[in-house]
Amino acid sequence: MRVRPTYTEEFKADAVAHLRRSDQSIRQVAEGLGVSDESLRAWYKREEMAKKKGKGKTPGKAISAIAHPGESAEERAERLERENRSLRKEVDSLRMDREILKKAAAFFAKESE
Repeated sequence: MRVRPTYTEEFKADAVAHLRRSDQSIRQVAEGLGVSDESLRAWYKREEMAKKKGKGKTPGKAISAIAHPGESAEERAERLERENRSLRKEVDSLRMDREILKKAAAFFAKESE
């Protein structure tokens, strides 16, 4: 039997804020954070509904290394590790994009000669 992971409200808010800042799809952001895309989509929808009712959190809130109230050292370490994994994947993706663009630029430069 599989146990469903539980996430703090801070983590959920940070994940939604990351999704809003990112130009990636829900699936890509969720994968980078190590959560299911269904969970991230539900958190996003819940926050959107709360915003419509005037109870939403401030959009664009940055993921922070500062300890959150009520967050244990273990939870903070787990959150930071998830953030590190996400950032490493993003860096890898950006490096790959840069290499593709370099090759495309060289190809088109050669074509225009």
